[in-house]
Amino acid sequence: MVTELLDLKNTVLYRDNINKAAQALLAGRIVAFPTETVYGIGVNANDSAAIDHLYSMKERPGNKQLAIMIAESDDVAKYVNEIPTIAKVLIDSFWPGPLTIVFMLHNDKSIGIRNSSNNVVSDLIRAANVAIASTSANIAGKQPAANAQQVIDNLGDKVDMILDGGPAQSRTPSTVVKVKEDRFEILRYGIIKEESIKRCLNESSVSV
Repeated sequence: MVTELLDLKNTVLYRDNINKAAQALLAGRIVAFPTETVYGIGVNANDSAAIDHLYSMKERPGNKQLAIMIAESDDVAKYVNEIPTIAKVLIDSFWPGPLTIVFMLHNDKSIGIRNSSNNVVSDLIRAANVAIASTSANIAGKQPAANAQQVIDNLGDKVDMILDGGPAQSRTPSTVVKVKEDRFEILRYGIIKEESIKRCLNESSVSV
């Protein structure tokens, strides 16, 4: 298999290339794309076989969840029945943006959700009409890719399609925050600093 590289910088072909990538997702394929932090890879979040393939390809431990990428912040309600007040404040303050929020579910499981501010991601999700189960474009434990060539260098032909939107806006990954009731815990320090999160919550009169 040869990885298909689609140039999003060509504005004439932009919409066609987004639609091609959407069809690839719906066919169970792995697609790489730029975000506002680093390049990500993802599959149809409703396709369990594609998710298993992504784990295997990335050599990712099974106990490390993939993030669910959504196009609209309101879509979080499709996955989480009760959204804590602290999470609502974070959503209003940092979404769309480089913050992954991990919500606790009733069965003691959790789900990480991200609403990226990169238009490529939201356009792709809307075109496919499915959320994307996503992770960074690298083998587990290696440096994430910051551009399309680094995706190729990291993963070779393991990725079916790459949406080349030029260099990612930052080499720093998203911040991952776990929320539970009125508390938060930073699971991964990233582009959004802890001080910014605390300041946002304090300004909203949320005790943490």
